[in-house]
Amino acid sequence: MGYKLLLDTNVFIDALAGRQPYERNAKLILALGMVGEFDLWVSASQATDIFYILSDGGTASRAEWAKAQLLKLRGFASACAFTDEDIGCALVSTWRDVEDSCINQIAHKVKPDAVVTGNVKDVALSDFPVFDCDGLFEWIRSKDGVSYCEIAFE
Repeated sequence: MGYKLLLDTNVFIDALAGRQPYERNAKLILALGMVGEFDLWVSASQATDIFYILSDGGTASRAEWAKAQLLKLRGFASACAFTDEDIGCALVSTWRDVEDSCINQIAHKVKPDAVVTGNVKDVALSDFPVFDCDGLFEWIRSKDGVSYCEIAFE
């Protein structure tokens, strides 16, 4: 298995909801996680956020589809528990945004090679390398000479 990656909620949403122009590389990260090339991680608390966004706030017509997407993710992405202590640390941190601070708290537990987010500037204070999807693939290419972006998939 290659890189251990902690994914922010927006990476999952970009892939699953087809948000442009981010969908392709977000889907590529998930696909590479499915085949074991990447070790993907998410905080357990993100599952409810992903469900809420994918189901348009819990809309009945979207809820089953959103749950099905989360069940698929569970097959290849590991969830890290978010504890009371983590919440306390996030709330007393110097980070302005509590959600971003929570991602950083989880990163300290998971110890990923990188955090992948659509909001690099918001998580830039992390003690771990932080990239958007494009930046992750550029980093891997410069580090290892591997270009995943040439993989074609549907």
